[in-house]
Amino acid sequence: MNIKIGDNILGLLNSYLKEKKINNLYIITDKNVNKFYFDYLYNNINECSFNSYILPPGEKSKSIDTVLSIYDDLIEKNIDRNTLIISLGGGVVGDIAGFVASSFKRGIDYIQIPTTLLAQVDSSVGGKVGIDYGGFKNIIGSFYFPNMVIIDITFLETLSNRDITCGIGEILKYGLISDYKLFEFVSSNISNIFEKDKGILLNIINKSIAIKRDIVNKDKYDKGIRKILNFGHTVGHSIEAYYKFSKYNHGEAVILGMIYESYIAKELGLIDDEYFNKIFKVLKKLVSPIKFKVEEINILLNIMKNDKKNMGNDIVFVLPIYKGRVDIYSNIEKKIIINSLKGEWF
Repeated sequence: MNIKIGDNILGLLNSYLKEKKINNLYIITDKNVNKFYFDYLYNNINECSFNSYILPPGEKSKSIDTVLSIYDDLIEKNIDRNTLIISLGGGVVGDIAGFVASSFKRGIDYIQIPTTLLAQVDSSVGGKVGIDYGGFKNIIGSFYFPNMVIIDITFLETLSNRDITCGIGEILKYGLISDYKLFEFVSSNISNIFEKDKGILLNIINKSIAIKRDIVNKDKYDKGIRKILNFGHTVGHSIEAYYKFSKYNHGEAVILGMIYESYIAKELGLIDDEYFNKIFKVLKKLVSPIKFKVEEINILLNIMKNDKKNMGNDIVFVLPIYKGRVDIYSNIEKKIIINSLKGEWF
């Protein structure tokens, strides 16, 4: 994967366009990013001809209707396979742009320019693209890797604390699945991250990308070890979907998912109370856990049954087993999952 990380490095895009002699661009972004950063992009596209498609911000845009609308626009504007698609935005924009690039005219080259901390450390670099459908997260999609990913922390300057929280959640996840020292470092520097300390941001982004790159290179198509990247996602995706993708952002839902799934691990005896309490203490400061009612839990379980990691009728969980280590489990007693979500333990 051709990934560039730095501060104020969008000029690398201009160099790439000149090197590849690219003249035509199709830019997919959202209304908020377009407002703040289109000029920054425009100054770095080598005077190329371009068209742009601007989405409403938010997860609700990640739909088949949006994709069909973009297809119509591409056809109307006679976009051919020599055009380069540029994704300028967070995870929603990146997933949509990548899915469109993977499917229109059987595939068009594209570049990811992620503008949120969450997208910079996660969705922009894994090659997973797709949309939500039927109330289920990312249930339609493909694997399609960008020609280049430009991770420029300049874009983080305008992020809200809530957006930063989402990114912190994914970075803490990397620490819990692979590098406990990263988890400890982030845990002790959360205030500096919210203040957007550039040195710390570059440090944790580089470490996160190194972890993800290593895992993805071993398992590009999510058949084995890559599943560990989904720690927190089985429960997290169900919470997102239960609230119709409106109450919690993806990163917030993953933080909640890691809380409940860590509790499941404790109840199974995979981790001790001390380690669980360490995880819980850090994560609950970012997002407050919920005590779900029985009827709510039944809905959450039904959503989990459609999780793409599942094998047969079993819900698959990625659970912590030691500091910085996780493993994959199925056939977990339903009562333990229910007790986790009831939240009577906090």
